[in-house]
Order: sequence, then structure tokens, then C-alpha cells
Amino acid sequence: MYAPHDRLFEFTFRHAAHAAGWLRSVLPRGLAATVDWTGLAPIRERFPGVRARPHLVDAAFVAPLRSGGRTLDLLLPVEHKSFGDPGLALQLLRYSVHLQRALQSEPGHPPPVLAVVLRHGPTPARPAPGTALPPGLRPFQPRQRIVTDDLTACSEDDLARRGLSPLAELTLLCLRHLPHAAPAGVPAAFERWQHLLRAVDATAAPPFAPPLGADAIDAIGWYALAATDVESLQLAETFARILHRDPRSIMSTLERTFQAGVRKGHEAGKAEGKAEGTNEGHAHALLLQLAHRFGPLDAAVTARIRAGSRGELDRWTRRVLDAATIAGVFAEDAT
Repeated sequence: MYAPHDRLFEFTFRHAAHAAGWLRSVLPRGLAATVDWTGLAPIRERFPGVRARPHLVDAAFVAPLRSGGRTLDLLLPVEHKSFGDPGLALQLLRYSVHLQRALQSEPGHPPPVLAVVLRHGPTPARPAPGTALPPGLRPFQPRQRIVTDDLTACSEDDLARRGLSPLAELTLLCLRHLPHAAPAGVPAAFERWQHLLRAVDATAAPPFAPPLGADAIDAIGWYALAATDVESLQLAETFARILHRDPRSIMSTLERTFQAGVRKGHEAGKAEGKAEGTNEGHAHALLLQLAHRFGPLDAAVTARIRAGSRGELDRWTRRVLDAATIAGVFAEDAT
């Protein structure tokens, strides 16, 4: 399903320039000191022939690791979760084994792997009743220790002390605070983070790019609109004041970026729905559009959208930008 959190995380942390500082800040200090972070690279770039199975994990990196006078390739699968997922440990174990087998250069000597998880949502779900194993079997089950960066236990000052790139710090702040912020709290948050917003906007060259500043500002603005109920005009005015720009140009960019993001999510959702025999992704994207255009939706509208056929969802999506009211989106269906 289309998820704003996943898109923002992928936008920032698929780039080694932003991922290196974050990974260094969450690994145990002694271990982090043995890694050459200047050599961090996405696995698909270092090993283009490896089938990395990106649908199983959000990102995967490789970095030189100094150990006993030799240098090894440390594999770093990375996953981001905005909700409790009881299957996460098995997912990462499966992916880690796949990477080790794919990149093993000497028989019997798989490369070291360290899985990292970024979490900023509710407490992970507990296993369903009846699925617990007898105590005697637990030590024999395949398992993997995971390094977890739990943003729910991290303050803004904690993030500021990590030495991250401005975009990495701003991304983590957005993921940590915006999903639960009231509409009035979103501009206030960016006022607190204005030094980061300006730094991101001004960044147009290595080592902290890609992505470039203007694209990053668009991505941050899109996430704020998609993850919260803040008014686009209010957000545009806040960005314009902080970045010293014309509010009309900011507004135009935010609206265009948001609509493009919704359409992208709509297409991704449609593809997923086709594969699974559902319209869930399409309906989710349409609900985002309706809420952004008309405000909070009542339960009847939400239920109608989720129950819509593919043809109905296509028809309602075509009308959403021109209809003056929600009733107008469904007008022809009522005749």
C-alpha cells in the first residue's frame, strides 16, 4: 500500500551520503569505529549483477570493515517501520541469508551482515495467542540480532547531537513528529527546524547531495501534506517565510508535488491491487486526494470509496479535481 513514510525514508536514505551518518550514529560505538564510512555504497551499485530483491527490504548497503588486519565487506540491510510488524525479524533474517549467499566469495566464509531497523511508530505487535513456542524449543530457532533505532525514545536534541546531514536529521524529525502533530503544530515544527530547512534548501553539491536542495524541500513539503492535515496555504507561507521566497511560488510547487505524489501512489496502488485482486491501493490514493481537497471525510464516504469497483474508482478519480463538492464526485452515480 502507498505510504508517505516509506517514500520519504527512501528518498533520503537510499543515498550513501545521508545514510552513512545515520548508520554510524546507531551502530555500537566500537563497531562503528571499525567501518570505513567513506566507502559506504548501495549494494546494487557495488554489485550490479546481484539480485538484491529490493521488495524484501527498504535499502541495503555494503561498507569496508577492518577486522584482524584484513578488510571485509560488511553487509547492511536496512528496514524502516512506522507500525508494529511481528514478521519483521524473520523478513530480515531471510534477506540477510540471501545477501550472504549471493555475495559469498569463499566457501564456508559468508560476509558479515548487520541488519538495522528504523522505527517511529507504535510498539511492535505481540505474537497472536497460541503461537508461542515451548521454552525448550526457543533457543534452537533461527534468529538474528537487529540494531534498532527507535525514534519514539529520541528527542530533538538527541538527533541534533548525532552529527547527521541536514536532510537526514530533518527526515528523522519529520518521521518522528509530524504523523501525530495537530495541523497548527506542523508550521510550528518547521519554525523550530528552520535552520535545517534552510541548510537543506542551500545544499546543491557533494558531499550531502544527491538529492539536491530544491528536490529535498519538495519531498519534505509533500510528506507534510500527505502525513498531516495541515493546510497547504499555511505550509506554503511557513516555507516561504523561512526560505525567503514568494509564497505563491512555494504554494504552486507544493500543490504540484503533492498531486504528482498522489498520482504516483495511485498508480503503485493500482498495480498492487491488480496483483492481489483488490483495489486497495487505488482507493487509498483517492481518499488522500479527497481529504486534501475537501477536508476530513465521514465514514460513509470512506466506506463507499473502499467498496468501489475499479471502474468506479477510475471515474471518481477523474472527477476529483473538478468537482466543487464531494457530492459532485459521485453525482452521476446517483442518477
